[in-house]
Parts: sequence; C-alpha cells; structure tokens
Amino acid sequence: MTGANAEEFAEFGAAALDSFKALFEQAEHLDHRNNDDHARELIGDLLIDLMHYSEQRNLEFDDIVAEAQGYFLSEQNNSSVFSIGSTIQLEGPAADEAILLGQPTRGSLTGLLVPNYGPVEYYVHFLGETSNRKVLAADLEPAPPFPTTPTTKGIIDDPLKAEEALIETMTRIGRADLQGARPQTDDLRHRQALLSAVATWNNMKDRDIIDLLMPQVTARLPIDDAKSQPESPPEHDSPAPGQLAAQAFPVPLCQGLPSQPPEAPTTVAARPVDAPPKRSSATRSTTATSVRGNEPMVPSKLGRQTRGRIH
Repeated sequence: MTGANAEEFAEFGAAALDSFKALFEQAEHLDHRNNDDHARELIGDLLIDLMHYSEQRNLEFDDIVAEAQGYFLSEQNNSSVFSIGSTIQLEGPAADEAILLGQPTRGSLTGLLVPNYGPVEYYVHFLGETSNRKVLAADLEPAPPFPTTPTTKGIIDDPLKAEEALIETMTRIGRADLQGARPQTDDLRHRQALLSAVATWNNMKDRDIIDLLMPQVTARLPIDDAKSQPESPPEHDSPAPGQLAAQAFPVPLCQGLPSQPPEAPTTVAARPVDAPPKRSSATRSTTATSVRGNEPMVPSKLGRQTRGRIH
C-alpha cells in the first residue's frame, strides 16, 4: 500500500465490507456506501467477528485497536501529525538537554500512542538506544532526511537501516580482531562510509558514534572468541599473596616456604590493655533507581451494541 492516500485506504475498507456482506444472504439489501445506518451495522458486526477471532487466536484486541488508531492518525493528511517511519528531531529544552548529555537529537518515529485524554505520544528510536523513547509532540519537529549513502552492500537512505548495517560491520571487524585476522577491505570501507553518514546526520563526531554503538557490538561478539586464548599454566614456584600471608611471611627468601604452616603458640598471651572502642562506620545511603514500567496501552472504546446481528 506504499504511496496510497487516505481516500484509497477508505476504499480498501469499503471493499472489505463488500466481501463481508457477501457472506450472508440476508445482508444483500444493505448499502453501506450510501446508507449510514447500514454502514454502521456492517462495521459493528465485522468488528464483533474480529473480536471473536482475536480471542480464538489469543490476541489482545484492544492492543490491536490502539495500534491501528496510531497508524490511522499517521496516514491522515494532517501536517501536525508525524507519520510512522519519518525522521524527526528534538527541539526546545528537550534538544538542549540531549546536547548537554552528549546524546543524539535526531531519530526515527517507530510508533505513536493515542490516549483517551491528552496529547498524542510518539515513540522514537535514537541512535544507540535499545528501546524506543516516548516523546511528546511538543518536543518534536521534522528532521532533514538521512543522506543517501552508497556502500559496498548497496544504497542506504534510512537511519535505522544505516545503524543496523554499521553495527553488523563493526561486529565483523571486531570478530576478525579477536581471531587475530585482518578485517576485510570491503568491511573497512563500508564502516567508514556509514560512520561518516551517521555522524553527519546526527551532528556528532565519529568517536561519539562508535562509543554509542560499541555496547551492541560487544554483545554480538561470540564469547568463545574472547575465551579462545590458551590460559597460561599456574606457576607453583611463585605463591600467591594470600598463601604468603597465611604462612607467616616474611621469611628469608632463600629458605622458601615451609611445607606446613607454623603451629600456633601454646603460651597464653597477657590480657591486653583495654583499647578505646572503635568508631562505627557510617551507613551508606542508597538511592532507589526508578524502573521504567510497561508502556500504557489505550483501551478500546469499541462496544457491542444491542442491535440485531445480520447473521
């Protein structure tokens, strides 16, 4: 449906009602295209059947409706609503705070939430983040498109695809380094082209981009490669500091360590002079860390009306 407008999407819905009406002989007289009551009846009955189908498939119908509401808003011809997949950037105090913290200010819109009350909430993916961030519409504005970047793997013009391709390339280079091999020349060129495009679009330095993506690169590196280096055998001639302390070190080095630890003295030590009580250490206060809860979902307002079903 790429390139379709709101009118074409509406026609898709009308065609779906035509097919649904054709399932029932008693619904042949219903003209949903010209009669509002007929349209309301058909749409309601179709939604009821879809509820039954969702329940049979163990799907959350309200979640599906909430997501559909978000896509509906993004597909309307409304300049005040950002479409899913568009590039956006922070503005105002939100942008100033991100710059102060060294975080990206541009990202891709991945979803939106339509609450019962209040403004629309957008979910944005920023570079290096593993989860989408919830941002209010007042803190967003359109961002310039991502630059078309030719690479050895083809042309990339989407920031999400560019980030994923850059992480994969850095992972291959890192795996080669761990194995003591030389990285592929195409991977080195691929990384440089993507790194330059991502840094330019985000108005950040190459080093900052690498620092943001490195945790994801490290997580993808195979653990076996990091542990493939042979461990050196333990040196029994050089005892550990714990052994030295446990065996009454120091002793003359030329004598070595005794094979058995020295026996404890049998004499009874004199009672020590009472020492002043030690001062107890102050307890260290801890700060509770807030944990982000689940993203709210919008309850569906769709209700089953008490009109008669058509089947």
